[in-house]
Amino acid sequence: MTEAEWSWKFEWNPDGGFATVAVAGGAIVGNYAGCASSFLVRGTPALVYFVGDVATEPSARSLGGRHGVYRTMAGAFYAALAGKAPFCFGFPNDRALTISHRLAGTQTVLPIRHVRVEGASLGPAPAGVESSDSVDEAFDSLWQEASRAIAFGAVRDRPRVNWRFHSRPNRYYRMVWWKERGVMRGWAVLSVSADRALVADFLGRDPSGADLPALFAAAASEAGRMGARELVFWETPGGPARDVIAQFPGERESAGFSMIARVLEPERFDGLAEGIHLVPSLYDLV
Repeated sequence: MTEAEWSWKFEWNPDGGFATVAVAGGAIVGNYAGCASSFLVRGTPALVYFVGDVATEPSARSLGGRHGVYRTMAGAFYAALAGKAPFCFGFPNDRALTISHRLAGTQTVLPIRHVRVEGASLGPAPAGVESSDSVDEAFDSLWQEASRAIAFGAVRDRPRVNWRFHSRPNRYYRMVWWKERGVMRGWAVLSVSADRALVADFLGRDPSGADLPALFAAAASEAGRMGARELVFWETPGGPARDVIAQFPGERESAGFSMIARVLEPERFDGLAEGIHLVPSLYDLV
C-alpha cells in the first residue's frame, strides 16, 4: 500500500480508523488495523470496522508468550472497541480465515459468490443516463430514499461516496446513474478491468428494486463504452437487489473468500447474514 493510499484510507476517511500495534526494541513489529465505516444496523447508523491491514514482522511472531503477537494485538483491538462498535468485518481467504477464527475469535457470516452477466443480456439503457467520476447534490435525495430499504449496509451518503470512489488514489471508479423527470432513480459504481466490469456498489430509489433493472442496463451500457462486455455482481442475501440479481442469466461461482465478523454485540448482529445489502465495495476497501 502506498503512503497516499494509506492516508486516504485512514486519515481522509470521514469515519476514521483504529489500530493496535506491537512494539519491540522501540520499533513497531506488528499492526492490527481497522478502517471505520458508518454502517446501517437495522436501519440505524453505527460505526463498524473493516479489518484487513494486519501484519507482523516475521522475527517478532514468537513474541508475546503463549498468546503470540497476532493474538495479543487482536485481543487489545477488540477490547478497546467494546461498547463502541457492534461488530467488525473481514474478507479473508481460506488460510487467513482459519487463523482469524482461531486467534481473533471471528466467525464466518457467509461465503461470497460472483454472478457473471453478459452486459448485452441486461437490455438497452433507459433514457436519462448520465455518468461521472463523482456525485453532486442530486444524489442526496436518492440516498435518503434508498437507505430506508436497507436494514444492514454501508452508509453511502454523498460525502462518503465521493471519498470512497472519487478521491481514492491508485484505483479508478466510474459512476453511472439514470434520471426520470430530473429525479435520480438509481446509481451504480463500476471498476473496469479489461473486458470485465465489477459493479462495486449501487442504490435504487424504489424499495421493491423496481428501479434496478434499468440501472443495471445503464451500467452495462457505460461498461461497454469502457470496453467491458461482462458485468460481475455479488449475490446478496438482503436488500432490494436480492431477487433482481438472483434472476440474472449468467454464471455463478465462488469468489474464493468469505465474509467474517468479530461480534461484539450479538443482539445487534442478529439477522445480518440474512438481511445485508452485500456489495463488492465492502471488500475492495481492504
